Amino acid sequence: MITINMVRDSVMTTLKQHFPNLNVYGEEHDQGLEEPYFYVKLLPVTQNQLLGQRYQRNHSFDIHYLAGANEALHDMAEQLYDKLELISLDGSPVRGTGMRHEIVDGVLHWFVAYNFQVMRSVEAEPLMQSMKQEGYLRG
Repeated sequence: MITINMVRDSVMTTLKQHFPNLNVYGEEHDQGLEEPYFYVKLLPVTQNQLLGQRYQRNHSFDIHYLAGANEALHDMAEQLYDKLELISLDGSPVRGTGMRHEIVDGVLHWFVAYNFQVMRSVEAEPLMQSMKQEGYLRG
């Protein structure tokens, strides 16, 4: 089953592949970071039961990019729409939805969601070891 950390790691790996000269962080750091860099923030994850053991899981991200000038931020946003449209999860492509961006206080906030269905495994019920049955026929 695909885990939340697998989705987060796939987003970070995709960023590292397309932007090898930039640092990608998954944890918030207050100091000592040299611009430009990415910070991948996982927003609340939701899961809804569909039928039986099938669930719809929604993973939303706010990818921060710090680089200085607004022009550079808009240029990066344009690239992210292309580079993060698809990520690979467990060998299968997953399409990003709800992509949008905004610049707040000199930081690019680029939003995307990766939504897919997961199947929960069912634990097998223990089987009886053996049963001996006796009976007779009237006749």
